[in-house]
Formats: sequence, structure tokens, C-alpha cells
Amino acid sequence: MDGVGMQCHGCGSTNVVFDAKRRILKCNQCGKEEYYSRATLNANGKVVFGKQNAISFFTDGKYDESRHYAMEVLDISMDNAPSLYILSYVDEFVSGKAGAMHDFFKQIKSVPLEYDEVKELRELIWASAYRLMDYEKDIIELITLNMQAAEDRNDLTDFIDKICPYFISKRASADYLDKELSEMYGELAQHCGIPKTCFALIKSIGENPDSPVANNSFFLKAKAQYFYDNYVLAVGKIIESMKENEFKQKFIGAYSQKQKQFLEQL
Repeated sequence: MDGVGMQCHGCGSTNVVFDAKRRILKCNQCGKEEYYSRATLNANGKVVFGKQNAISFFTDGKYDESRHYAMEVLDISMDNAPSLYILSYVDEFVSGKAGAMHDFFKQIKSVPLEYDEVKELRELIWASAYRLMDYEKDIIELITLNMQAAEDRNDLTDFIDKICPYFISKRASADYLDKELSEMYGELAQHCGIPKTCFALIKSIGENPDSPVANNSFFLKAKAQYFYDNYVLAVGKIIESMKENEFKQKFIGAYSQKQKQFLEQL
């Protein structure tokens, strides 16, 4: 493709061709070839401008305009994470292209993301969370993979403690809390506490639509026992995983009270 907005660092010519896949710029004037890193490409003025517009239109719900600018970015930086997310989201939920979001998460996990990309992804995911419950595990895996440093812990906690309680509150059944997600919650609880997520889990014992507390159905003994064995106990294991701090015992106490009340009716 033509290297729009790019120029040769050898002779200064703008008569250049850019290979986005190999990230190589070739000058048609002097023949010089230059390799561009992801960081350099993502700092390109056209990429920055296009990405800002794509994100702005996306958060405003103007998906056609957002997709247009995301495509402009991807013409230069073909694995730019925020732009790929926007393209995949619009394809999946607006254009009806099944599997687009799945493909996004599969592709992006192998890409070494920059700090700004992860920050922008968190913002985009939160802005579109109401459609993403089926991708909670993918979201957790992607964000935690790119926020491993100690200095990321507070921002990671803030993100998880915003989006996961939202998902928990919207669940139509208890089936979402499978072994894999339980282990993810447990690891996060051990790593950074996630107090709001743990609180939401305790609260959900009485509010999840499958809970016999919520629908007053303890008379359905087998179903109530199943909920206890597969949900209440799973929540307890997550709470026990919380890292040691001044709040952990309060959470254990709150869970124990919920558990006791449940067992008294079982």
C-alpha cells in the first residue's frame, strides 16, 4: 500500500510504499528499506489520529464511522489492538458476522501489547460490556496477561472490580461459574484481592436466578442442593483465596453468614 503520511528517513521522499504485514517501508525514490517496530507504527500521526476518532465514535455508538477509522489505522498498523477490537465488535454485533469476537481474542493473545493499547482496550470493553458476558473469560485472560507488573496491580484490580461484578449481576443462571472461571477468580483474589468482585459473588448467593433464596424454592431439594454444591461452595473457595489483608476476615465472615442461612433452609 502507499505509505500515506510516511516518508523515507534516508532522502525524505514521501514517494514510498509500506508493507503493513512485514512492517517495511520502501522508498521509490532512493530504494531504501526501513523496518518499523509496533511502537513506531502506533506512534505514527495518522495512526494516532485515526485511533482517537475510532474510539470516540465507538463510545458514541456511531459504529460505521468508528469502523471506518479503525480500518484506516489497520492499513498501517495491522495488529493495533483497539482498532482490531472495534472492527471485530462491529462485525460481530452490528454486521452479524458470527465468530468475529472469538477470532479477535484468539489473535490478540499472541501480540505483545503496549501500555496505551491495554488502557484503551479496557475502556472499549467497559463501554461495550453489556454485550460481552459470553467473553468474560477471554477478557480476564487478555487483560491479566498484559498487566503482570506490580505497578499494574491497582489498575488491574479496578478493571476487574468494575466489569466482573457487572457480569455477575446480569447472569441469568449459575452455570457461568464453571471450574475455569472459578479458578480465574481465585487466582485474581489471591493476586490482588478483587474485593468488589468477591462481594458481588457473596451477594449473588441470594440473588442469582438459580438461587433457591431468590425464587423461594428450597422445597425443590435436589435443585437447592445442586446450587449449594456447585455455586455456594465455589464462591466460598474463591473467598478463601483472597490475599491476606485487613478485609479478608470480614469477607469470610460475610460468606459464612450467607452459607449458614442457606444451610438452615436446605
